[in-house]
Amino acid sequence: MDIKVLKASGVVEDLNRDKLRSSLLRSGADSDRVEEVIGKVLYEIEPYTSTKKIYRLAKKYLRQFNHASGLRYTLKRALMRLGPSGYPFEQYYAELLKHYGYSTKTNLVIEGRCVSHEVDVFAVKDDEIMAVECKYHNRSGIATDIKVAMYVYARSRDLGYGFKHSQSKKTFKGSLVTNTRFTADAVKYAGCMGLNLRSWGHPEHDSLKKMIENKKLYPVTVISGLRSGIIKTLIENRIILLKDLAEMDVRKIRKTLSLPEKKAAVLKDQADELCLY
Repeated sequence: MDIKVLKASGVVEDLNRDKLRSSLLRSGADSDRVEEVIGKVLYEIEPYTSTKKIYRLAKKYLRQFNHASGLRYTLKRALMRLGPSGYPFEQYYAELLKHYGYSTKTNLVIEGRCVSHEVDVFAVKDDEIMAVECKYHNRSGIATDIKVAMYVYARSRDLGYGFKHSQSKKTFKGSLVTNTRFTADAVKYAGCMGLNLRSWGHPEHDSLKKMIENKKLYPVTVISGLRSGIIKTLIENRIILLKDLAEMDVRKIRKTLSLPEKKAAVLKDQADELCLY
């Protein structure tokens, strides 16, 4: 029997068990454990339970089976913990692009044909130049709409004119990235105008989620229990990816974060554990 659930956006829809199952499998749990988790979640929920509560229950039971799988299941929330400002997300996305072969710079001011523009992430790879606008949200259910897409497209046109008439033979692209989702009109407009979009789940085979999972480029905030002060210090020291933290020894972690040795060792163990999966 279908169970009605309440999404963060306020929309009521049937619980998508296949989607829940897929997200649990992507966390690294085996199929038997996944079915056990789903069974426990279904036993506890009632009609019109929020997806937020379902998420919490799935995380709870998954972590009982496998701590590392449970941590990875928090990935979407981990991105929201990079805030409250959008700057850390811009730094994180620049790091993602580096691992896909781009050289990147952040927060550049570049002259367009008509006016100058502040570019969140400027990326170059082979014959491609890309100017990325990042739209970060620290709450779920918020969508980036068509007005933002139109604004970014107009900026891209102005920026692209300068590159088109320079000596560079590289192709210029404008890109809009968000850690949540786009409205249907934003996707339709961008597709029509040739603006690159990337969100948590769009495009299906090249989404932000896929970029992260394909190369295990988890943010440090995927570790539960990190205080905001520690997160801020990590980002200030450009330790944004979990793998960067895992590559540090306990002594360096302790010195960088001003932590007691025992707490630094626990943090190191958590990073190592998740990076193994």
